[in-house]
Amino acid sequence: MQPVSPASRRIVTYWLLLLVPTLLVGAGAIQLLRREQARLAEQSAEARETRRAAVAARARLIAENVELLVGDVQAGLLDVLAAAPAESLDAFLGDWERSQPLVRTAFRSTLGGRLLRPTSGAADEDARGFVRRFGRRLSESPPWSSPMSPDATNAPAQAKTAIEDEARKAVSQNVAQVQSARRDVQELFKTPYPTAANAGVAPSASSPAMSDETERSSSRMQRRAEADLAAAAIPEKVKAEATASDWRRGAANEGKVNAPAAQVARMKDAAPDRRGWLPHLVDGRLHLLGWVLPSGATEVRGVELELAAMTGRLAGALPTEAARGEGYALRDHQRRTLHQIGQVPAQGAPAVTVPLAENIFPGWEVVGFLNVSPTVEQNGRAFFWISILLVAIFVTAILAGGSLLLWQARRSEEEAAQKTSFVANVSHEFKTPLTTIRLYSELLEQGRVRDAAQGSDYLRTIGRETQRLARLVNNALDFSRLEQGRKKFAREPVDLTAELSRLLDSQAPRLAECGLTLRRQIPDAAVTVMTDRDALEQIVLNLLDNACKYASEGREVTVALTTGAADSAGSGQAHSAGSGQAPAAEVRVADRGPGVPSEHRDRIFEKFHRVDDALTAEKTGAGLGLSIARQLARGLGGELRFAPREGGGAEFILQLP
Repeated sequence: MQPVSPASRRIVTYWLLLLVPTLLVGAGAIQLLRREQARLAEQSAEARETRRAAVAARARLIAENVELLVGDVQAGLLDVLAAAPAESLDAFLGDWERSQPLVRTAFRSTLGGRLLRPTSGAADEDARGFVRRFGRRLSESPPWSSPMSPDATNAPAQAKTAIEDEARKAVSQNVAQVQSARRDVQELFKTPYPTAANAGVAPSASSPAMSDETERSSSRMQRRAEADLAAAAIPEKVKAEATASDWRRGAANEGKVNAPAAQVARMKDAAPDRRGWLPHLVDGRLHLLGWVLPSGATEVRGVELELAAMTGRLAGALPTEAARGEGYALRDHQRRTLHQIGQVPAQGAPAVTVPLAENIFPGWEVVGFLNVSPTVEQNGRAFFWISILLVAIFVTAILAGGSLLLWQARRSEEEAAQKTSFVANVSHEFKTPLTTIRLYSELLEQGRVRDAAQGSDYLRTIGRETQRLARLVNNALDFSRLEQGRKKFAREPVDLTAELSRLLDSQAPRLAECGLTLRRQIPDAAVTVMTDRDALEQIVLNLLDNACKYASEGREVTVALTTGAADSAGSGQAHSAGSGQAPAAEVRVADRGPGVPSEHRDRIFEKFHRVDDALTAEKTGAGLGLSIARQLARGLGGELRFAPREGGGAEFILQLP
């Protein structure tokens, strides 16, 4: 195992210094992103709960506004009934039905519940319908026959007091909206209704019966009704005393009490009446029946509320506009939407449901919808995953850059080591022939030879080492030119048969000294190609030199020249890797050496590559011969490839176009 060089240790240290902080930063960023996502989700949940609470508060406010508005209408209608003159009550009720849009049918009944007005034989269809709806119900169980609790009697006043306290906290726009609707309702009761003197005459603005006296009386009744509504929270004893005092002052000033307001004052001063409202479902439709039993009276007078007209006025209880994503609706007992504002979906459960008072509108409700858009939550998730992606890209970029730098540093280290080895090997290669040349030249100079034959042998040795030195120099120069892309090729027609014969003749002695027997397979006919003579010679010399170094144990080397694609498979590979031209000739250099291991066959043409130490420990060289040969072959437009030889050994095939 080779020891790790200091440069490698530095590279690994730098890589760890880059890797560890990057992973820590990535993990910390992901943890912070998770916390941020949790915080955004918590904020989103809190915002939804806050908006849901706001919708619930607005829905309760709308419900209280509706109850207040309906309470005003019910109180006003029953006040008018209580003040109606007993001597001409039927005429009064008839005119009242025609002039008051909130009155559907007015009735009179005995204490036992038998209808005195209208009767089953009435000519009016509405009157007969009233008898069908309420006749049996009143006769079987009249609502005034059961004792009324103070809470039930004063329910409208209590509802009004509670809602007035809440209304003060609402926004001014909504309060103004409700107050406007209440004023519209109260305007309906400002018109004086006929007394005994003008019974049978429909009230109108131009009627002579509407005297100044009547107008003043009606105005006093309106002020008294408003004062009563405003004093709902005053204790009963104090309120009764104040009412009696007001009545005494009014009677003294007027001198007569024939107006409805005066009659109301007398009734309040004398004894309180009994009154109430009865919600009744007939064929799935709601009907509201109000009744009044004046103090000391022997019959009950009442009214059926025109629900359609009342429903139309309830729109004033809703706010003028809703916040974004919110919607409110008023629904009846059959879940039909009567009024709505904002975003109210056709289907879907409401966020909050506030039922109206059972004694006013049983089964009716105010619903609030909150269309919570998932945009915030989705944006939170998208932010998290996009951030994770960016962090991953950041970490990947750093690691990829570090890996690239590490690879480049290791490659530079390997190349530096290879170049150092190359310089050392080339220097050694140069030193060997130079030392031999110097040795034999000194022997010749000193005359230390036995005879002329030995002198000639010394000269031949000097010549061979000179050729070897020339080959080394040429390899070094070719390598430099090829690396820099400055190699020039002088192509000319070359007879391969003659050129190879000349070259092999000159190299035969050297091959023989290496222990190799040269076998030639060269045709007699001339084979001419366009190529560079020097480059061709350099390629063949490098292949023969490679055989001398590594295949001398095989005792033979074969050089063959063939024309065309002798090996179809090899020709196809060379054709694809070369210039695209079909090979015109192939020069094969084969030996019977140990061959090349399979794991090294794809790398033997790399520069500075040598097979292994076991094979090359005693062989000098820089590992450039095959690399230079292939680069020269490709520069000529051909290809140089390796193939294992049948029977053992290696075969190098030079294909020339």
